[in-house]
Order: sequence, then structure tokens, then C-alpha cells
Amino acid sequence: MQCDKLQYHTGDIIWFNGYLTSFSKLSHISKIVYVELFSNDGLIIRQLMLPVKDGNFNGNIILPEKIKSGNYFLRAYSAWMINFSSSLFFYKAITITDENKNVVSNESPPAKNFSIRFFPEGGNLVQGLTSLVAFKSVDHHGEPLPVSGKVVNSFGETVALLSSGKNGLGSFIVHCSPLISYTAVVTENGITQKIPLPDAKKSGIVLHLENHHGEKKDTAFFNISRSKTDKEKYQNLILCVRMNGQSSLSLVRFDDAVAGDPMDTILNAPSPLISNLGGGILHISVINQFGEILAQRMAFLHDAQPLSYELKMDNIKINPDSKENNIVTLRVPEDFEGNSLSVSITDADKTIDPDKNGSVEEGMLLSANIDAYAGTPGRLFDTNPEAWRAFDLFMLTSKTAMPDLQEIIGNEFPSIKYLPEQSIVLKGRMYKIAANNKRELLRDCSTLIIMKSRKDSATRLLNAFTDSSGDFAITGLDFNDTADIYAQTGEKTGNAVRENISVEYDKDIYDSIRQTKFVSSSFLWQKWDDTIVMHLQDSVFMDSVVNQKGGFLQAVTVKAKLKTHIDSLLSEYATGIFANPNVWAKTLDFTNDPITNNLDENVLDYLNGKVAGLNYKIDYASRQYLVYWRVSNMISGLSAADQYKLNSPSFFLNEQLLNVGIEGYDQAIALLYNIRMMDVAMIRVYQPGANPMVPDNGPHGSIVIYLKKTGENHHPDSRLSFSPSIKIGYSTSADNSEGIGNSIKGTEYFSKNNATVFWDPLIKIDKSAHGATFIFHSNSYSKRYRIIAEGVDNKGTIVRLNKVVE
Repeated sequence: MQCDKLQYHTGDIIWFNGYLTSFSKLSHISKIVYVELFSNDGLIIRQLMLPVKDGNFNGNIILPEKIKSGNYFLRAYSAWMINFSSSLFFYKAITITDENKNVVSNESPPAKNFSIRFFPEGGNLVQGLTSLVAFKSVDHHGEPLPVSGKVVNSFGETVALLSSGKNGLGSFIVHCSPLISYTAVVTENGITQKIPLPDAKKSGIVLHLENHHGEKKDTAFFNISRSKTDKEKYQNLILCVRMNGQSSLSLVRFDDAVAGDPMDTILNAPSPLISNLGGGILHISVINQFGEILAQRMAFLHDAQPLSYELKMDNIKINPDSKENNIVTLRVPEDFEGNSLSVSITDADKTIDPDKNGSVEEGMLLSANIDAYAGTPGRLFDTNPEAWRAFDLFMLTSKTAMPDLQEIIGNEFPSIKYLPEQSIVLKGRMYKIAANNKRELLRDCSTLIIMKSRKDSATRLLNAFTDSSGDFAITGLDFNDTADIYAQTGEKTGNAVRENISVEYDKDIYDSIRQTKFVSSSFLWQKWDDTIVMHLQDSVFMDSVVNQKGGFLQAVTVKAKLKTHIDSLLSEYATGIFANPNVWAKTLDFTNDPITNNLDENVLDYLNGKVAGLNYKIDYASRQYLVYWRVSNMISGLSAADQYKLNSPSFFLNEQLLNVGIEGYDQAIALLYNIRMMDVAMIRVYQPGANPMVPDNGPHGSIVIYLKKTGENHHPDSRLSFSPSIKIGYSTSADNSEGIGNSIKGTEYFSKNNATVFWDPLIKIDKSAHGATFIFHSNSYSKRYRIIAEGVDNKGTIVRLNKVVE
């Protein structure tokens, strides 16, 4: 994930853009990703569910005004990733401060204590063999700490010197003699610690790997040494190499005379590693004939094809006048296949370099391979030997996130509970309610479900079909915010409700994490929300009082038109544009119709032959009505039935749109087929092109059906009964259609404390010009701007720019 910056103020907005990858390439496996903001003590502050398109997603999190200053984390994952360790999720550390208070310094006080962990290459020290030992030193805050010291044996003799760099990483070579123990003695800030090295095994092997960096490609060389003790156990070994989802196996055989030499104190790696797996994270394991893993090691190999390219930027001159445009053009390589770039522009003097928190290429390579990955000691593609050594030490001191090879050998695989998500899914099961209130699974049946969006009142009709187990799953649901779900579960007769179906919904992943209870966090957020609502109510009330103006009544002459029965009917049932009596519409009144008041015929059968120009056919394959006004729209490849559906009128029920042509047609017909004329109060029929409430003014006509209100029927009231529920959709984003720095809202919102000047996650690339151009406005107080631009294509190639301009 790329954020606009890493430091935020209360009330600020975190803008981010992210990529979902598999084997360092954009992934099309999952179409939903989850993003969370949580505090340093683990309390979740915000949770988002976002759609993924072509491996890319973006969004934002609005920070509350009353959030506490401190360190926070962004976490992102897909449903598939939940099947494995949560340490494999994406994490990014950010800082939030209250701009009304003094900024707390992020500098940690001098270390009062420290700890060191040792990592023998391959996993174990072995008596009689020489090993490379890497180590990691951190202070009591968990931050890297440079230390120096020595390694002594049980006789007090110094056998090795140790020293770590700024990243807290270092290494030394030790030859483990039998019956002798080894201890590291380290003094830092006046504190001396004696840390024993891991015990050496009586017998075993030592794996050593060397990475030779070439101009085009790295080459790995390895050496395996075995102990004299139990040497026959290690005569025949298997070398397993894994990289980029592929594996390579080689047989390693020792000559009978070759075994550990107690005088050998120098490691060497004479054997080239035969592998054509490309570049990336290399996992090498040594296995014996019984399937036991004897040694493991990770390394990184550079390939001839670089993972990232630096974007080129046309020379620009920042205009100090914020009303003038600053035009920026970024040039991308000709072979880059991406469609867009994400760009953030911040005040360079008020933000830190985001590369210090890990770049995108580091995240793509390491997040799926390193367990508990927390940032590399240096950039992956620095070409100096010191950076190569530091990164190799990072590999040695990290734990692999690959599936445990020992479990794979034993045919044990992780249990898969969550499958990759392709869309929002409504899942559950249906039961039949028997007379004794016992429930029986309803198999191979269906019921009607109505989904209504709270945000825009859009309504969709869905059919839930159960399988032989009584389960149903409605896929392909893509909507924002919250939707109300109504499932047909019975009938209402008068004041009585007879339920004969019970519907239970499965909790999906977002339902589960959304309902997770965090006592402290929930209490604080509830308090904040109440405060915000109270202030809004107070301001609305005060505005209404202040805006009242006194005045005098003035004499007017009113010329009234006598109301017709249709006018009264429209005012009683219709609203908005549907209530206009002057538009062309045929209005059918059934409120006092003695025939339809007792007619058990459904709406579709009744309208057949009663509306001029409305045609009816029966599709015998599906035993369904085909209702269409006129055939004027044809699409090649559609069946004859679908061609008629494409030209069908738009049906409304109580002014709720049920379909637009073929879209939603089947569900609309299924619903109308179950509505009886005795329940209908009025129908308005609009000719083609006469209803502006339908897209393109309803090119195939519209039919609006109104049901009678309670108490108007002259027969026992019998209607369908629906049980309500809710479904959470994708999280909505703040409006950023023109770039955050260019919108009026953005200009007013960002103060001198808010360092973001511009953000756009989707700047289109002009393929013919191999570039992307955007406009941003400077402000009156920033002197230097940091421009971060990133893009990833399907091949996993990254283009990137990190540049400061004045």
C-alpha cells in the first residue's frame, strides 16, 4: 500500500492506494480486500471493505477529531489470507498527532536495556563443524541497536569478535568443538550482558550459502558439511529449492571418506546452485532420506529483469501563486503495461521520506515470504556490497512465511475455511416451519429476496435458490454502504402473520470483524459519535431559529382548478414526477372497482390485452411471460427470449424501479406474478420515452403499479410477509474526483498543519505518449514538495518516482 504520507493530524484523511499480488504479480484471485486502522495497543479504530479491480484498490480513512495522539497501524488482507498466519497481512506504521497540542517527539530515550538473538546459518550449530552465525540486537523499545563485543569459549578464550551496524544486524564465524560451550559478551551504555549461544548438536549438517552478485543476474553457491559422528545418517540428502511457487529437487551424495574436519575453521561454498527459477526470495532446504528437514535458509537473488523502474519527470517549475496551475508529466517505460499511476504531493519539510518505512517493491517481494516482516535494513536494489550484506543478514534473521515444508512432506496442509471472494455474497439456508414450530431444511426450492440500498433507495429483486442441503448463495452483489434485505417468509392476513419459512444468513468475514467487540474502543467511539450528532442537531436547530424572519401577510388572489377524481387519486398515492397529471400516462383506477376488488387474477394476466401496444408472449422453455412494448433494440448473440426482455417496459412497484429492460426482468416478472388485482389501487402506464424516472426516459415504456393501503380493501387483507435483515457493502470513499489538492473542499480543508497538497490514485496513462500528465496547485506556505508516483502492471513490473522539487 502507498499512503499520501506517514504522519497525520486529528481530523485528517488517510489516502491510500494498494495492490493485491500473488508471486509478485497482480492477483486476480480475490476481488475484495479489507483495510483496518488500529492503535498501538491493538484496538481497531476503523474497518473498510473495498473492491479490487485488476489487482488494484484504493480508499481513505477519515480520522476523528478526538482520536488520541500516538502510533497507529494500517493492516490490509483478503479473505484467502485469513486461512494463514496474520503476520502475513500487510502492515504500515503511521503517526497521528493532535494539531492543537504540541507534537510529541518520536525520538526514543537512550536504551536502558537490550537483547540479542542468534541465528546459526541453516538453523543449528553442530559439534565439529564451522558455522556462520547471524545476530540481531534491539533495545528495550524493539528498535535496532548497534552493539559490539566478543564470543568466548568455556575456557574464557576469545574465538570471535562481533559488531552490528545501524540496523542492529551482524555476523561472525565460529567452530564448535565438542564438549565446549560458547558465550557472547556485549557491553552497551554501561550495561554488560553475557548471552550463551545456542547449544551445538552432537551430530548433523551445516548449510552455507554465498550469493555472487553479477551485472545481470545473481548466482548462488552452496556448501554442505556433515559431522563425523553418525556420518552414515547424512550420506544421502535431498536439496529442495523453492521460489516463485516452483520447486526444484536435487540429490546430494557424500563420499564415504568426506566428513567434518576439526581443523577446518573456514567456510566456503564451491558448488553452484542449479536453478532456473528467476529472481526473488529463495528458500533452500536440506532433507534426509526419512523426510526430516536438517537445515533451511533464505536468500534473495536479483534477476536480469529488474522489478522496478524509475519514472522520468519533465522538468517543472513550481509557481508560487496557488491560483496558477503546475503541470507535471511523468514518462513511463514503453514496455510498461499498466493503465494508471497513483500520485501524492506533500510538503517535503513536514513529512518524512516514505521509503524509510518500506517501498512498494519491498512489500511485494517480502510480505508474502517473510513472517513478521517489519521493514528491510536498506533498499533491495542498492548495488553497493554493504547493502547486499545487510539484506542477506536480514534474510538470515527472518522467519520464512512459506508453508511448512515438514508438514507438506507429511501430507499435512492448512485447513481452508475461507475461499477467495469474487463479490459480495449473501449466503444462508432456509427452513420450513411445521405446525409444531419445528424447522425442517427446505431443499431445492426458492424464495424472493428484496435488497434496498439505504443510500439511494435503489431496489433489486433476487431469487434465493437452495441446494440439496438447504443452503443458498446469491453472488455478484456489488454495492456501497448498507442495504436492507427483505426475505419472503410468509403471508399477512389482517393483523395476523403466518410465517411458514425461516431464513438464516451466514456471517461473512466483514460481518464477523465488524461485530468484534473492543470494550475501550467501542466506548470511546460511541461517546464521540454521540457528541458529533449532538453538535449537528444543535447547529441545525439554531440555524432554523436564526433564519426565521418576521413579515406581514399580503393579499393575493388564488385561481383554483377543480380537482378531478384522478387528481385526488394521484395526490393520495403518487409522489414527485409520478404525481404529475399533465404527462402522457394512462391512469387505471381500481380503488372502487367492484370487479377487481374481488379479483384473484395476478397483475400480468390482467394487463394482457388491456394496454394498447403492449405485447405478450410465453417463453415455453422457462414458462415465463415475455412482456414488451415494441422491438426497437437488438443485440447480436442474445436469444429470442432475451431480445424481447431487452425491449420490455420498466416496471415500478409503489414507485420502486424493478427493472430496466432485461436487467432485473426475471425477478420483476416473478414478483408481479404473485400480486393479485384485489390488492392493486392504481396503475399508470407511460408510453415509450415519457417517463424521465427511467434511464434514457424509458425507451420501451413504463408501468407503475400502486398497492392499496391498509384498510382500503373490501376483502380479507392477504399480502406477502417479509423478514428484514441488513447487509454491509463496500465502504464509501470521500469525493476526490478532481484530485484532493484541486477541489474547493480540499483547499478549504487543508491548513498549514496538513502536509498533503495533492492525491490521486488513478491518473490515466496515455499509452501513445508513454506518459501521464496531471495538474496541481501549490500553496502559499510550502517551499519544497515531495512527489511520489507509483504504478504496477500485470507482470508485476513497478514504476516509481520519489523526488523533491522546489
